[in-house]
Amino acid sequence: MISVAYAAAEGQAKSAGVPQFEPSMFEHQIFWSVISFLILLYLLNKHVIPAINELLDVRAKKIEDDLNSAQAARQEAEKVQADLNNKMTSANKVASDVFEQARVEANLHREQALEELAVELEKKKSAAVEEIEVAKKKALADVQSVVVDVAIMATEKLIAKNVTKAVAGKMVEEALQDIEKNKANLH
Repeated sequence: MISVAYAAAEGQAKSAGVPQFEPSMFEHQIFWSVISFLILLYLLNKHVIPAINELLDVRAKKIEDDLNSAQAARQEAEKVQADLNNKMTSANKVASDVFEQARVEANLHREQALEELAVELEKKKSAAVEEIEVAKKKALADVQSVVVDVAIMATEKLIAKNVTKAVAGKMVEEALQDIEKNKANLH
């Protein structure tokens, strides 16, 4: 059945004038197809493939350069990050040192102010004690003066009068009253 179909196709090919389907032409067609294929391969290998390879090499070089620059940028970013971390650590240490120094200075100033206040209070206390002592001495001097005056008055009265027990008691009372009057004047 195949041979009948083949014979029918061969007969149609001869009658139609299509030489590709004619079996006697197959050998020539295969030979020239192989020659054409080899020439095409040669031309592709000589002109097209080098251009494609060059294009691929350029593209591979660009990709490699991009990867290298990305790697360099990454390393630079890591370096900048490390520098930034170092600077932050350094800044934190400096800030901590400044804060500690300010705290120490504030404590020193506070202690100094407390010492100055204590000295000032001691001076005022000493001045007040001195004033009290002066006032006390003045008061004692005034009291002593009053006592002397009372004693002089009492003595004058005793000398001027004949003293009896009743008169002496009366004179003592008068002296005490004079002391009370003078005492009111002292304050």
